[in-house]
Amino acid sequence: MFRLQFIMKTMKTHITAMIALTLLVCSGQVMFGQRLKGASTPLGPDEQPIYTWYGGYVGPSFNSQGGTFVTDCDCAFTGGAGTGMVAGAVIEHQLRSGLTIGGLIGYEGRGITGRFREQEGVDQTSPTGRLYSVPLTFQNEATLSFQMLSINPYVKYHVSGRLFGRAGISAGYVVASDLVHTKTLETKTTVFPDGEVADVVFGENGSGTVTLENGPYKNLSSLQLGVTLAAGYEIVLGRSKRPWGMDVSTVLVPIVQVFQPITQLSVDGGQLRVSTLQFLLEFRYNL
Repeated sequence: MFRLQFIMKTMKTHITAMIALTLLVCSGQVMFGQRLKGASTPLGPDEQPIYTWYGGYVGPSFNSQGGTFVTDCDCAFTGGAGTGMVAGAVIEHQLRSGLTIGGLIGYEGRGITGRFREQEGVDQTSPTGRLYSVPLTFQNEATLSFQMLSINPYVKYHVSGRLFGRAGISAGYVVASDLVHTKTLETKTTVFPDGEVADVVFGENGSGTVTLENGPYKNLSSLQLGVTLAAGYEIVLGRSKRPWGMDVSTVLVPIVQVFQPITQLSVDGGQLRVSTLQFLLEFRYNL
């Protein structure tokens, strides 16, 4: 009888100890889990939660030309400008340190148009049948456009509240390009040396314009590298209930981003580079 009571007492002591140990471990796991989730604890008050954000972006791109590109007629174009579109996906991982690492992967359409005027002496026949060389003014216009797939890893930091700045490296590969060079007559009438005045006809069916080149850009360098600098503001669209309370789950983010190229777009020695100013609208959410 005494031995049975001793065994039951020992078992009761062991069970009590096991229950206490289990509660202690569970308590520790809860506290540790809360700290990982970002809840306030005596050991780590007001820690910021960490998230992985997913989303997409879209927006216009305003492009400006540096350097020169040359067409088949050995015509050099400088000072071009144009527009394009960018779109793609974004992923970010927010760290407890306050930094965010992320990346963009997407499509970029860039285009620039350059122009210059020239004067040429062109043989023209007067109404009286005499042949003269008369100076005529032409405008040359060339539009260079290309489509590119790009990836842009970056580091982001919140400067104040939801206002942030970010910097990254962009690497892109040009998958298609197109160059169209046209020549348009600007002189509509001419005065011959004998005083006669006549209309000037130029181009097919008298349209006044001819296309000198239309096809892929032959001097293209496909691999493009550059740096990006951006600033934006996160507008909260939705909040979700988390273990530590309500928190932001979806944001809409207007962003201004500048791309400055490192590599040249052409391989003909013209130092052609295309920089861009982009206005992006980004939508992100976290699970």
